[in-house]
Amino acid sequence: MRMRMKSSLDLHSMQIVIIDDSKNGSTLLKAILQKAGFVHIFTATGIHPALELLNDKATDLILLSYVLPEVSGPEVCKQISSDLLYEDIPIIMVTANNDIETLQGSFENGAIDYIAKPFNGQELIARVQAHLIRKHVSDKRKQIAITDPLTNIYNRRHFDTIYDLFYTRALSENKSISFFMLDIDNFKKYNDRYGHQKGDEALTAVAVALQKQLHRTDDYLFRLGGEEFSILLYDTPLSFLEVLSGKIHSAISLLEIEHKENEAYGKLTISIGVTTAQCREDITKFNIYNSADKALYSSKEKGRNTTTFYSLL
Repeated sequence: MRMRMKSSLDLHSMQIVIIDDSKNGSTLLKAILQKAGFVHIFTATGIHPALELLNDKATDLILLSYVLPEVSGPEVCKQISSDLLYEDIPIIMVTANNDIETLQGSFENGAIDYIAKPFNGQELIARVQAHLIRKHVSDKRKQIAITDPLTNIYNRRHFDTIYDLFYTRALSENKSISFFMLDIDNFKKYNDRYGHQKGDEALTAVAVALQKQLHRTDDYLFRLGGEEFSILLYDTPLSFLEVLSGKIHSAISLLEIEHKENEAYGKLTISIGVTTAQCREDITKFNIYNSADKALYSSKEKGRNTTTFYSLL
């Protein structure tokens, strides 16, 4: 799941998920939030529809009922907060009891706060706003930590995190991951001829063109360093990868960036190596990375401006 970047603080545009044991409870909470100006409010009555919501929405806050029809609120809280995809989402436990045992169980399983029934509307809104502000600040700090400052796409540090997450997830689900390694052709010569400012402009233009080709939740783009980029995709058929490769080459060509040192083409081009791997214990992350690197080298050897596909199945 790609992070939703928020450039400025607008609490009312942030997204809240309510997980309650009854529609009446959800309706009351939603009404209080709507009256306060919140517009992106989603509801679920059980763990499975809740997880579907979290996977689909860039959630900023969860209001979770202590009592649920299938499993307890604390168990749901633990399941959500222990998932790397959702661990940064603050969870407020909604409970009719505020005794020590109830609160301790909520906090030990990942809740950050609680609100007691019957609701005090002003208290509810004050707590929601406080945690949304903290979430916004946390997101901004994380954005700076994981974003390449030149191209404004994810950096090598975040690549390592997502690559590990994808591999672990694919291993447990018996799924595949696909790894694109992309390199601008003869980029050192480009910098030598046109200067580093033009080189930075070219890198930024390439990053924008690449990002425009990615539309799914599990499509991630990174700048690994220098003129090298990477794309990670989860459980993707070969036919899609071939189409995506063609779109990338077309998008880079349409930039029409002059590159006379790229003699065969006269303009900036990109070489791509792609590896698709069905994750198993005998296929390591290093195997996949190394295979994509070799595929990229093969594309360079073929004359650049092309894609080479390898499979580890």
